[in-house]
Amino acid sequence: MFIVSVLSFIAGIYVEALSNFPIKFLLLPLISLVVIIPLFFKRYAKPCIFLILLCFFLAGMMRVGIITNSYQNNEIDDEIHLFKVKVIESNKTIKVLRISSPEDYKSMNVILMTEMEVDVGDVVHIYGRLKELVVTYKNPYVISWRWIKRLEGINFEIKGDILDIKKGSRLIDKIRRFIKEKIEDSGSRQQGIIKALTLGDRTSIDDETRLLFQKTGTSHILAISGLHIGIITGFFFFIMRCLLGRKRSLALSGRDKRYAAIITVIFPILFMWLSGANISTVRATIMVLIFLWAIFFQKQRDIINTVFITALIILVIYPHSLFAPSFQLSFLSVIFIILIGQRVYPLIKINFRPIRWFLMTIITSFAAIIGTIPPVLFHFYGMNFLSVLHNLISIPLICSISLPLTLLGTLLPFGEPLIAMAGRIIDFNIDILKTLDFGYIYPFIRPNLLETLLFYTLILCVLYIDRKIVVAIACFVIVPVAAIYTIYAMQDRFSERLCINFIDVGLGESILIEVPKGRRILVDGGSNFKGGFDIGKNIITPILLSKKILTLDYVINTHPHGDHIGGLLYILKHFKVKGFATGGYFIGEPVFFEVIETLKDRKIGFYVWNKGDEVSMDGLKMIILNPDRGYRPDNLNNASLVMKIVYKERSFLLTGDIERDIEEGLIMKNAPLRSDVLKVPHHGSNNSSSLSFLIAVRPGLAVLSVGRGIRGLPGREALNRYKRLSIPVVSTLENGFISVCTNGIKISYKTYR
Repeated sequence: MFIVSVLSFIAGIYVEALSNFPIKFLLLPLISLVVIIPLFFKRYAKPCIFLILLCFFLAGMMRVGIITNSYQNNEIDDEIHLFKVKVIESNKTIKVLRISSPEDYKSMNVILMTEMEVDVGDVVHIYGRLKELVVTYKNPYVISWRWIKRLEGINFEIKGDILDIKKGSRLIDKIRRFIKEKIEDSGSRQQGIIKALTLGDRTSIDDETRLLFQKTGTSHILAISGLHIGIITGFFFFIMRCLLGRKRSLALSGRDKRYAAIITVIFPILFMWLSGANISTVRATIMVLIFLWAIFFQKQRDIINTVFITALIILVIYPHSLFAPSFQLSFLSVIFIILIGQRVYPLIKINFRPIRWFLMTIITSFAAIIGTIPPVLFHFYGMNFLSVLHNLISIPLICSISLPLTLLGTLLPFGEPLIAMAGRIIDFNIDILKTLDFGYIYPFIRPNLLETLLFYTLILCVLYIDRKIVVAIACFVIVPVAAIYTIYAMQDRFSERLCINFIDVGLGESILIEVPKGRRILVDGGSNFKGGFDIGKNIITPILLSKKILTLDYVINTHPHGDHIGGLLYILKHFKVKGFATGGYFIGEPVFFEVIETLKDRKIGFYVWNKGDEVSMDGLKMIILNPDRGYRPDNLNNASLVMKIVYKERSFLLTGDIERDIEEGLIMKNAPLRSDVLKVPHHGSNNSSSLSFLIAVRPGLAVLSVGRGIRGLPGREALNRYKRLSIPVVSTLENGFISVCTNGIKISYKTYR
């Protein structure tokens, strides 16, 4: 009952986070249930159980609603202020700050986007203004970090100049600086990883090392988590128990274990503050402290309930944790280690301790992998099913040896040799991982919520197949639901519909065409921005994988400007692409040259399409209207591929970034421009969408792909021309992801917002 209640609370958080239901409509039902349940429980116990679950569900919604409602009431002015802030979280590009002054904004948490090196606890003066966080990309299947920040209660960012940085004056800040300096003075290898293990500072880990740990399924080692705090807690718990066990009376009564648990509480708390006390570390510390509490009160046998108590406490404090990969991975791995361990450990009849320990370690790692498959695939788009081997090597070397050596080296005078030794062990571990760098499957299709629930239900059925009720549920519920869903998914994938999806990539363009009978085409890929944010990786990839697309029949680049070709490199490097098409050779463009090199390396076919070319597939026809063969433009926009897509009685015109000259040329050449849906040329520029062109196309719907960043896009004059002709315009800036579908006769569209 308790576990189901916690799951109801989790469901409430999930629903409220997605729907943002007004809090005033939740409060009265919740209060009513709290009053009614005690009055009627004795007489109507069974109905009241349902009401209790409903109460937990509403409480979960309320918890998120309280956060979002309280921060929606904050008002800011547009004035420039001198802000005094303290750094409370820091990574390479994003800093979370707590404002100390001005008084009107005191204690408010805000974001600062900077790559400047600042540490947790530093005091910074910034001359600037507050701006509301704006959701830049509005697409399905993509979790926006801005949305997560809003759930954390962060609605604003500071835009301005950093005037000065003062190091934190608290004792814990001085200790962190001392440890950091000692690590740097030790001259050890892999200092970035050592800082990550001890201080939670991952800013100096290079991308190659990050990728290696990700591909081998050991990236969790680089973040301070329950594993690290658990190892440290276990180390001190063992020492405390050995010391207390010397007193015979305590050892015989079992109180040595209980007292050791209470004394050990101080060590994970100290380590939490030492490592910066960010949210993920606090969550891990809460989890460890509750397990110590369970040992003290001799509740170890109720381990599953202990896990769910921990989840409930964490989600009451930090409800947004439900959407954090670290929270999901930690708790699912622990739960499945317990569930699978309870069923499998008793089957190990070997008494020889080393072999028994080895087998139990393999089973534990395997259980953690099984339990975390859906969230790993959802968040990271790939998985290494051989990571059991990599973790069997890396966890002992890094967490059980290197981490204690580092801590001892920082605590002891003249401990630099111990830190250097830890660095050599980590370096040795990395060499092993490079040698065993295999088994990584990327990209891999992403599961949705229903698929995830079916997966976990199936695993639980397998674990408890010896129970009749489980067999009945599997036969009459799980199998039929899975079969119906599979049939529906296959019919949807290979349907007779044509869908053209306009992805919100900000100030750029990317279009996914879902051709009838399962073929897929990607037209353009948005930009590749500074700061490591790749549109291809972070926006297009999750959309493709959520739609179960691993193969693209064509990747088409209308022209090689950065806002159209930037994200395609990542797609070409990681997906199976049968052919790449564009309107000419643009060797003078550096990104285009890199694309050509990628095509050669991946053995992808290269096609140049010009006016008059036609491509047909499964009843769909693509007619190329521009550019002319051999055309050499001064303006790359006018070299854009213009494609008319015809499916039965309906047609779509994709125009790239052509401008007025090309539009008029197409009219003069009597090109078949008439189409039902028009992709607005050049992001709605005033130099495009001429009146004569719109009259020639006569679309029933126009779709505008545009974002913030350049003044004048979209142009007011251009939009007025659509208005004059009564052509409805939907834009990715206002509506996000736009999907226009047709069965060849009727056309419908839906938007993300």
